[in-house]
Amino acid sequence: MATPHTCAALVDVFPDLLRARRTLIGSTHTPTVATLAVVHQRGSLRISEVAEHLSLDLSTVSRQVTHLRGRGLLEARPDPADGRSQRLTVTEAGIEELRGFRRGLVDKLVDHLDDWDDDDVENLTELLARLARTELCTPGPPAPTPPATTPPAEVTKEKQLQGNA
Repeated sequence: MATPHTCAALVDVFPDLLRARRTLIGSTHTPTVATLAVVHQRGSLRISEVAEHLSLDLSTVSRQVTHLRGRGLLEARPDPADGRSQRLTVTEAGIEELRGFRRGLVDKLVDHLDDWDDDDVENLTELLARLARTELCTPGPPAPTPPATTPPAEVTKEKQLQGNA
């Protein structure tokens, strides 16, 4: 059974893991790749479903989808179950974008993990996949936006925590 001590050690690793992810992926590609990947992996989705899966506000995802549609990476078709809604699908160009991005990530990981054994990488992959399957990591609705009346001390603390993420 996981103890508070071992879970605290895991929590301490999260900021470094997020930093490593940002370094590996880059901040400019993250929204594009995340949106494309969700639609590609999950199939035809409504924008609201993409937002829910990414735990982002609908307006944020809507802007991203508009950008991706403009680049020809996503397309929208009327939802047969509800003509007022649209379903998103990844175009061939979007699939190629994802493939190229994935190849680049794999190459970076091979370079950075050249002193790791395949067994270590497989164990890490298995454990991270197991963590991702837990109820803790199941996508839910986006976190509510804090009220504008948040005291300055709390805002400063929140920004410090975000800077560590």
